[in-house]
Amino acid sequence: MSTDNFWQTCKTDEWSDAVVAAMKQGGIDHLFFVSGTEINFFQEAIAKAEQRGTPAPKLVTMVHESVALNAALGSTMISGRPAAAIVHVDVGTFHYGAALHTAWRGGYPVLIMGGTGPRAFPGSMPGARDSLVQWHQEPRDQNGIVRDYTKADHRLEHQDNPGLIVSRLLQIAMSEARGPVYLSIPRETAMLRTGGESHFPTAAQLGIARPVAPAPEDARDIARWLVNAHNPLVFVERSGRDPAAVAELVRLSELLALPIAENAGADRMNFPHTHAHFGTGARSRDADVLLMLDVVAPFIPGRESPPANAKIAWIGTDPVQSRYKTMEYRADIWSPANVALTLRAVHAEAEKLLDKSALDRIALRREKLATRKREIDADLEQQAAEAAKQSRPNGCYVAHELGRLLSPEAVLLNDAISNADFVRAYAHRQTSGSYFRSGGSSGGWGSGAAFGAKLTAPDRDVVLASGDGYFMFGTPMAALWAANYHKAPYLSVVFVNGSYSTGTTGLKRMYPQGVAVGSDNYSGGIFDPPPDFAKLAEANGGYGRMVTETADVAPALEEGLRQTRKGSPAVIAVRVPGPVPV
Repeated sequence: MSTDNFWQTCKTDEWSDAVVAAMKQGGIDHLFFVSGTEINFFQEAIAKAEQRGTPAPKLVTMVHESVALNAALGSTMISGRPAAAIVHVDVGTFHYGAALHTAWRGGYPVLIMGGTGPRAFPGSMPGARDSLVQWHQEPRDQNGIVRDYTKADHRLEHQDNPGLIVSRLLQIAMSEARGPVYLSIPRETAMLRTGGESHFPTAAQLGIARPVAPAPEDARDIARWLVNAHNPLVFVERSGRDPAAVAELVRLSELLALPIAENAGADRMNFPHTHAHFGTGARSRDADVLLMLDVVAPFIPGRESPPANAKIAWIGTDPVQSRYKTMEYRADIWSPANVALTLRAVHAEAEKLLDKSALDRIALRREKLATRKREIDADLEQQAAEAAKQSRPNGCYVAHELGRLLSPEAVLLNDAISNADFVRAYAHRQTSGSYFRSGGSSGGWGSGAAFGAKLTAPDRDVVLASGDGYFMFGTPMAALWAANYHKAPYLSVVFVNGSYSTGTTGLKRMYPQGVAVGSDNYSGGIFDPPPDFAKLAEANGGYGRMVTETADVAPALEEGLRQTRKGSPAVIAVRVPGPVPV
């Protein structure tokens, strides 16, 4: 075989052996596997690698495809390394479902795979057709199912180098702007013989694109604007994926007393939530300088747009959001630079510009932000105190009691929808990698992602806070089974209001004077009485409890967390008021 001089040699019997070796050497520790007739080669290749001591990811048995992909997302969001999922032909690829959207919109570097139905004539080669169902398993273009939701896709063909193809896809996935890639693998191709060894480069040998520094003039302009600003505002959404960006933003914010804002879509702990500068600034329409850090949509254009003379700088590896079609936002600087490197450069330039006038203005703003933070915290505590007096729990109280239980290093996945703001406010997250949302608009991410997170961080508490609608979307039975089977227990706290906000508050917002609202007809938005979600945990060897009394909330949450630390998944479902009377 012709090779390049830097390629490595790996002991293999079949192409599938090279595939799993390249996956492991590319940083993939877990392959989330849903069984199918045409992907037995993965089982054989990984079992063989374990026996031989050659590189391969751990095969993680899963029982539903969307949960498998969401688990891969949960794994990579904790580790920062790629993860992978494999499913059965086109039907399994369809069953990935909305997790494909989450992977794409959330920018997760995952290798999404599907086997393809054999098409070689029966008996003509290893892996050829041997079952009648396989004539149903050949779509025109299986990769087309996912093409709109990936950075790249490929069907492994006989002329390919299998290890190289895997490494190339991982190079694409891990280079900014990160995102998912798709590989379909025919059984006949995976079972091709290699002659005893394979030669291919790893993803690291191909090289992952390095972070880009800002243009010096951009750093100087941004620093000058911020130093001279009277009402600056920094928006964050995804910058916290890089822990260095969090640290650099704290440095710059404390130097210039910059308030930090984030919208509901913020999917990481981008800035310490307990910091005096978090959530205490002006509204976007009142700001004179705005710094956007890896943000997709910071505010509603028109309604919340800044003044026409406001200075705006938009920073991120893809600042113009090329994955989105219709974008109405403007900026004076669009910088495709690494956020941490940009903040460091702006800090250095800002230090040169600080005169007495600027320092006095900054000191006054710092005092105002601290005062505002104290007011916000006091109001939150007052809301929780009032909620504690009621016999029936509400979302505010549940979030407050959950926040009291969380250790600083605990991993919190917030999928609580109408109660998500309470969950974030009371959780007091301060460290990178301790707070996550999906990064997309699809429901159902939480259960699978929580399992993947726990599998990757077994020594940390992992807690999912979810609305009941999103909880059902996430196929929790399959995720709880995996958590119990693989000894990766997490706690699910379900806010049960028996309704969808889209079909209740959304209906009221769109048709406030309509017939449906006028007659209290919320059909399509109400599912009351809701299921008994606690029984799901019990059905999978876990601990479940349904709570309807305020006095029982704290003890139930404490017991649920204790059960996970003992090794059992737990579901604490708490009945809370819905957005409309039922």
